[in-house]
Amino acid sequence: MTDFLQTIGQQHPLSEEQQKKVGQSVGAKMGEEYETFMKQILRMLDSGEIDVSKPQSFLKMEIYNRLDEMWKGKVDLALVNIANLLGHIVSFRLSKKTPDESPELQSMIEYLWQMKQRIEETHDVFKF
Repeated sequence: MTDFLQTIGQQHPLSEEQQKKVGQSVGAKMGEEYETFMKQILRMLDSGEIDVSKPQSFLKMEIYNRLDEMWKGKVDLALVNIANLLGHIVSFRLSKKTPDESPELQSMIEYLWQMKQRIEETHDVFKF
């Protein structure tokens, strides 16, 4: 613990310019599956098939409507989180201030996949 405290105590504050540089996303090639998924999402958004402000649009309603109340509750809870994360992913990707491919974007997509997968292991209820 003492080594940690000594190391922290020896650090010099970063200038405002250095802080800005450290906080920027770094461009790096994402895996092909991430890029393919991103293109699919953007295509669905552009066509109006899904709408981040209307999370119900992410659902295959014919499957959702057949779910029991317990599963509908699980999907509804996941839907709020997926919509929020998907909004961040799309904003990040479309922003002119962030790279189109980066480790941060790949991590967000990975987390989105994990949320979807928890539901889709049992019910293939999402359009993407």
